Amino acid sequence: MQKKFVSNVKKAQSKISITIDESTVHGRAYMILYVRCDVRGKGDVDNVFLDLKELAQGTDAESIYNSLREALRDAGFDDEFLFINLISIATDGASVLTGKNCEVIARLKQDFPKIQSIHCLCHRLELAVHDSLKRVAGCNHFEIFVSKLYTLYNQSAKNVRLLEEAAAELNMQLLKIGQIFTIRWVSSSFRTVKAVWNNYPALASHFKVASEDPSRNDTERKKFLGLHKQLSNAGFVADLACMKDMLRELQALSLRLQQRDIDIVSANCQIQQCIDVLSAMKECGGKSAQKAEERITQGLFKGLELVESSGKIKRGQFYQSVIDNLKKRMPESDLVNMLKPLNKRFWPQDRNALILYGKKEIRALAKALGESASEAVQELRDWKLQDAAPAPGKTLEKLKTRNRLREASISSLLFVDLNGPPLERFDPTLFITSWLKSGHRLSTSWASGPRAKAAEPRPLWSLLC
Repeated sequence: MQKKFVSNVKKAQSKISITIDESTVHGRAYMILYVRCDVRGKGDVDNVFLDLKELAQGTDAESIYNSLREALRDAGFDDEFLFINLISIATDGASVLTGKNCEVIARLKQDFPKIQSIHCLCHRLELAVHDSLKRVAGCNHFEIFVSKLYTLYNQSAKNVRLLEEAAAELNMQLLKIGQIFTIRWVSSSFRTVKAVWNNYPALASHFKVASEDPSRNDTERKKFLGLHKQLSNAGFVADLACMKDMLRELQALSLRLQQRDIDIVSANCQIQQCIDVLSAMKECGGKSAQKAEERITQGLFKGLELVESSGKIKRGQFYQSVIDNLKKRMPESDLVNMLKPLNKRFWPQDRNALILYGKKEIRALAKALGESASEAVQELRDWKLQDAAPAPGKTLEKLKTRNRLREASISSLLFVDLNGPPLERFDPTLFITSWLKSGHRLSTSWASGPRAKAAEPRPLWSLLC
């Protein structure tokens, strides 16, 4: 399957991008490698798992570089093909990969001058959020409190049971309280904050009962009394609402950036849209903040009487910090500007302005990808100005291609599982014949029956099998 996949890609002379990531399992470091390319030569891009390599020599730049080059060579991607067709590499932005001196991408650019480096947008988003959390006073207090809740219910089955009983008495359904800001995805943090928001009445009831429970010692009762006081603090409710609104928007952005049909220009638009929404919310607050402010004015939130206090998180400062860090971490790159003319939403309405729009960018993009710059510019002009040319030409279409979007044994199993046909399409006859010819005994007779009727093949794996 892997050989046929590589053969198809080389035959189509498809431009390819690679995605690599490093992980440690049971004390051993591994590199996983994906290839993103047009397998069929028809303008549709697929993400194909290629290989898994153990980084036995270490996780320094030299070891990762050598393992990556070895994986590409073993798969059949020779240097001559890569020199012409390898156009980008996507990473999580780790310094060992993206440094400017002798790191992996710097080495690759020496070998393959056309290659572009892409820092994963979802990782950039997480870094922007963490930058803001470090700089805005009050966020650490909120994080510490939620972490206490996680520890309280993650390490004690008794506390979980008592919380469930409190929720049952209030006729409400609990959401699991997880960790916050300790892993790299805002979706997990949003689910945790949402759980605290939804579980608020049950938490208040449990804390109150536990703080008065004579079976607990003084230390435990004081701990629960402190948690109850903090929960009934109007400032905490305001901080909780602010954090919930912010993380809801960032979670939605993160999920949009992970969609299979996203492209870098559309992603840039989604980021700008999120910035615009956060700018509007900075002044008036989001849905949860508005609801919390109304309840704080009444002095009662979800049945619990509140103690007057101001929040520790300054909403305006927090929102502006996230906005600034999003702009800093996710600026419009030269690549985004080169790709914009291929999206009609950016075309100027004025015909005089449209005539020359995108010429410089398309010329630069075509040169970067090894295509004819003059043909690309002419096709863009025809596409923009001629009603009879509703679609881009052949050269321009190549530039516009978008997504529809034991080490060796593990790697092979992953390749088959991720790229292979469904189990009902597997024909064991060839393998059983080979097994018998090798002198092994057949322990079952099921293989002698007729082959199962072939189902309709999936477009990608049918090309690999």
